Amino acid sequence: MNEQQIEALVKRVLAGMQSRTLVVLGGDADYQSLIIARLQQCQQRRFSIYIPPSATAAHSAIQWQEVGELLTWDGSDPVQFLSGFEAVWLPFLDPATLAEIANGLFGSPGAALVQTALMKGIPTAALDYQCRLDSELNQLKGLANNPAMTARLTAQRQTVQALGLTLGSIAVFDAEPQELGCKPLSANERATSAITTSVKTTNASVPAESETPRFITLSEVMEQGIAAFSEQDRLTDLAQEYVKDQLAG
Repeated sequence: MNEQQIEALVKRVLAGMQSRTLVVLGGDADYQSLIIARLQQCQQRRFSIYIPPSATAAHSAIQWQEVGELLTWDGSDPVQFLSGFEAVWLPFLDPATLAEIANGLFGSPGAALVQTALMKGIPTAALDYQCRLDSELNQLKGLANNPAMTARLTAQRQTVQALGLTLGSIAVFDAEPQELGCKPLSANERATSAITTSVKTTNASVPAESETPRFITLSEVMEQGIAAFSEQDRLTDLAQEYVKDQLAG
């Protein structure tokens, strides 16, 4: 066996040891460069990328080829399509897909793949910055001005989390497959969640300052310096990425 054959064998063995993860892209590409850079750091995973037809205009296939193999899917038999994957990630979960999942609809490829993955017990995670109207991104877009809509998206996030979908910042992608929240809530937890959601929705028209968490923005961190804040402070997505970049540098 020559050196090239040995090297090829080693690559195949290492690839077999990596967790095979399906990345399903969405129609918006906010933070795309940051997300690609983070995924490229996940050496313990082997990525396959699926770009739905509705997302091809927002994402460059050339850029995503640097992350993993690009897959095609005709939309039929999602069970077979998910065969062999140990995790499913959605870096660009949008409110439309969130609403589909929360209401049990399978209209879009993303909603169909997520719900099928959850039924199969595959650990599934999504970044929810587009689905939190209090995020810095949505504040910049002017979408944080309706308390009732904010409450509705909060309820939908709670619903999909009860189904087993892990939501959060990009830190959720740092977890091992078995650490992701693929375990649905218990009956008591679902009841508590339903009661809390009902109360929040009922009182949505009366915004209370205590219900709106105070997030520290990127501009505040840049003005005051990262040393002025602690791990207990609530930072926006952009502020968190800035702090991580500063600490890494």
